[in-house]
Amino acid sequence: MKLSTAFPAIASATTATLLVSGCSILPGTADDQAGGNYPQTIDSPYGTTEIPEQPTTVAVTSSVDLDIALSLGVDPVLAPAATADDSGLSPWAAAALKDKGLDAPATYDAADGPDLDALKEAAPDVILATGLDSAEADYDALSQIAPVAASAPDATWTDRTAAVATALDRADEAKTVVDDIATTAEDIASSHLEFEDTTYTFANVEKSSVDYLSFDGSDSSFFTGLGLLPSTSAKEYTADEHEVKTSQIDRLDADVLFIHFPDKGKGLFDKADLADPFYREVKVIRGKHYAILDDDEFTALTNLSPLSYPWLLDDLPDAIGTAEQGEA
Repeated sequence: MKLSTAFPAIASATTATLLVSGCSILPGTADDQAGGNYPQTIDSPYGTTEIPEQPTTVAVTSSVDLDIALSLGVDPVLAPAATADDSGLSPWAAAALKDKGLDAPATYDAADGPDLDALKEAAPDVILATGLDSAEADYDALSQIAPVAASAPDATWTDRTAAVATALDRADEAKTVVDDIATTAEDIASSHLEFEDTTYTFANVEKSSVDYLSFDGSDSSFFTGLGLLPSTSAKEYTADEHEVKTSQIDRLDADVLFIHFPDKGKGLFDKADLADPFYREVKVIRGKHYAILDDDEFTALTNLSPLSYPWLLDDLPDAIGTAEQGEA
């Protein structure tokens, strides 16, 4: 059954229903399926799996999957550590655990990918891997442990939410979560009409280059939901090719630039270099129409989810307004 939901602010960038690969994967609502939806067959780009009954023990392999599960009221028993501190949790996931009264999951170091031994020990009924970068490579190994819900690399946050909602039979909860975010984004956009048709670039400074992250085909729903549009240079970059060399730095130009610098080591350039005459040749930098993203903001934007999206909506619109006014 298709889950129809109003996406007034996100519709320009995201389909108005939670779909994956062009077809609805959400189960019926509770009223339609009072008897349950299991066994549930889950399709992904890497294979098909069957979940025989309602999962009671859930493990996740990415911070995005943790966020989605928590937003739907499910507390996984195991998750990868998202931060270096003792909690291993992002600020939005930690807040959700507190607000919903859920139990924090055990965490593992995911530097080398999913911890298969820890996952086996957790004995989950389902493994959520919709946000796992290495899903294609790890799918078979994960499937030996439990049924796996996965998504394509270019899936949007709503695609991933739909896949998880299917696996956990949480269609009603998913609809509420997505509708609430859409309403909040629309309200903010309505109070910031100056955002409409403002072009933007989203970039991350690396050691020898800059990653152009608002490339054509990226999940731009956070920005477009507020009325912004990708810069024309976005069409020159893809998920596979998005490296900006020093000689191409003018391609960062837009009405507003969102930029993140590494917190450790030296990047191609740093914050202080924004005052350098070379970089000031770029109009958006010269006019101080930029917002420097901290690590949490950068992580949230590159891992959009039903928790990170509203977390960003709390403060980033003000930063956008400041950048648009040239007050960086």
